[in-house]
Amino acid sequence: MGSFLFYLTAAVTVAGAAGVVALPNPLYCVLSLVAAFLGLAGLYLSLGAEFIAVVQVVVYAGAIMVLFLFVVMLLDLRRDERIPLRLPVQKFFGAMAGVGIFGLLLKVIYSGSPLTGAKGQYSAERVSEIGNTQLIGKILLTDYLLPFQAMGVLLFVGVIGAVVLARRRAG
Repeated sequence: MGSFLFYLTAAVTVAGAAGVVALPNPLYCVLSLVAAFLGLAGLYLSLGAEFIAVVQVVVYAGAIMVLFLFVVMLLDLRRDERIPLRLPVQKFFGAMAGVGIFGLLLKVIYSGSPLTGAKGQYSAERVSEIGNTQLIGKILLTDYLLPFQAMGVLLFVGVIGAVVLARRRAG
């Protein structure tokens, strides 16, 4: 049952991410991103990271997606406003980059030694001993305080930018 849940949430995540890239309507792209975020939250649940899964749903699928939806609806993006490619070779180079990245991904997947990642100071036993939420809070507010604060400033600037765009279009 555990592997079925993993494959189901992985399929939802990949399908949502593909929808973000492939769908022409920006509103549908945002909704596909919500599906990708919910699938990612399911993957976190299957890994035993309940707190991160809840934060994923509340912060990303909730608040950030409402902000994205607000900006998409505010800008009123239409199909006829699309800017054509300036250089005809852009599609070719984009396709070649995509094929190269896909080939590299296949090489990593089918290599004899899979990537296992670096072993850190927090093993699974230590995380379960300390607690998931406590450990995340401790690391965010000690080791990663500057990036944590920078992310808050970045989100604040995004909100200010949306308000400025709304006032410019209304006035």
